[in-house]
Amino acid sequence: MKFLSLRLSGRLIASFFLLSVAACAPKPPQFQSMDVTGAQWGQDFSLPDLQGKTTAISDFRGKAVAVFFGFLYCPDACPTHLTKMLEVKKLLGPKAQELAVVFITVDPERDAPESLSKFLAAFDPEFVGLRGNIEQTQAVARDFRVYFKKVPSATNPQDPLAYTIDHTTFAYIFDPEGRLRLVAPHDITAEKLAQDVEQLLVR
Repeated sequence: MKFLSLRLSGRLIASFFLLSVAACAPKPPQFQSMDVTGAQWGQDFSLPDLQGKTTAISDFRGKAVAVFFGFLYCPDACPTHLTKMLEVKKLLGPKAQELAVVFITVDPERDAPESLSKFLAAFDPEFVGLRGNIEQTQAVARDFRVYFKKVPSATNPQDPLAYTIDHTTFAYIFDPEGRLRLVAPHDITAEKLAQDVEQLLVR
């Protein structure tokens, strides 16, 4: 009986210890965006910025990075996203400098660097634009599982530059270590996205 009591006491102590450790352990973050931590795709990009300098995710080490694919003549999704990211930065307050916003054009044929630079600066001069050639763009889009396709103009189908582009409207969020962590849907609110980014910035 004494041996059994000791064994039970040992189990109780071990159980109490495990519960105490569990109680002290930090809770895993609860994201509003889709958590893709550990994904084997979309881990990096290597594209020229609007001054021609090759840029990769490692250039933003120490910051969270929000990546979006779009184009200059986008009528709604792209301006909406950039406006939202500006609001996210405002909500982050002093931590806004720890978030980089990267815009990758899927329309390098029309999106001249100067025009795209002015477009982004109209929202925030710190927003980063990337513009590769069509082959580079297609390769990065495949890696991020981004869909885009030209849609000829219904009113002027003969003009090769009169088209719009259907494209994926997710935002891809990296943590300060350069790891893809979240995929944010287009309809997520600025408040929820700011909360997600704040959790990624917690060291």
